[in-house]
Amino acid sequence: MIVLAIFLLIIGTLLVLMGALLILIGTFLIAVGMALLLIGAALIAVGTFLLIRKLLGRGRTRSHSW
Repeated sequence: MIVLAIFLLIIGTLLVLMGALLILIGTFLIAVGMALLLIGAALIAVGTFLLIRKLLGRGRTRSHSW
């Protein structure tokens, strides 16, 4: 009976540690995914801004040297 109790204790501890590790990995992946999503949205916004500025700025004179 003592051997069974020790076996169940070890298995339970390993399952808890594996569950905690999976939660940490999942949280990390969610954070990386959100960062990529925000970077992608920022790049789309910058590209759209530059494209619209280029299309609308064709007929106007340049007010800046750069």
